[in-house]
Amino acid sequence: MTPTQCPLCGAQSLVPHEGTYKMYPPQNIPGGPLTVPAAQWETCTACGEEILPAALLAELETLRIERLGYLRPDQIRAVRERAGLTQTEMAVFVGVGEKTYCRWEAGRSLQNLSSDNLIRLADRVPEVFAQLTAQRDPGRQAVIDAYLDGLAADKGGSDLAMAAHGAELDATLAAQLRERLQALASQRSEP
Repeated sequence: MTPTQCPLCGAQSLVPHEGTYKMYPPQNIPGGPLTVPAAQWETCTACGEEILPAALLAELETLRIERLGYLRPDQIRAVRERAGLTQTEMAVFVGVGEKTYCRWEAGRSLQNLSSDNLIRLADRVPEVFAQLTAQRDPGRQAVIDAYLDGLAADKGGSDLAMAAHGAELDATLAAQLRERLQALASQRSEP
């Protein structure tokens, strides 16, 4: 077989290889070399460059993602689908651009650790979608303030009732509450 032209140096020196391919990743990817059995690639005898086909590159990327412990593209897509969100909605939730998110699902880019953690959290605790959306609402504080202002009327102005709903609890009231709870606890422990 006649060697083909190297796309880097232009020499007619690409030699095909078959077998186990080993790649030594950077130190931030644990576990030693990434190994793909039954691989095919080419090496330039003139400049030493290795030309890897798309299939081999995809296998190496899958190994890298597994080593880093990140969600694979199909897993990211499955989380979004379980949540019933579009790619655009999921991108907003995660806090990235739509194109960036689409690249994660397509396997053309790797999400960062914080995004990976957020996607995993949302999958394990689905109500986090609603909670985070509510917390991002610019009018949220006004709703909370209105609720707390209305508690005084709803609870008859009772400081204890107000404290149970997040209002300030002063030191005197806290001491009274502690004494009452201790009295209740001692009554329960008496025969």
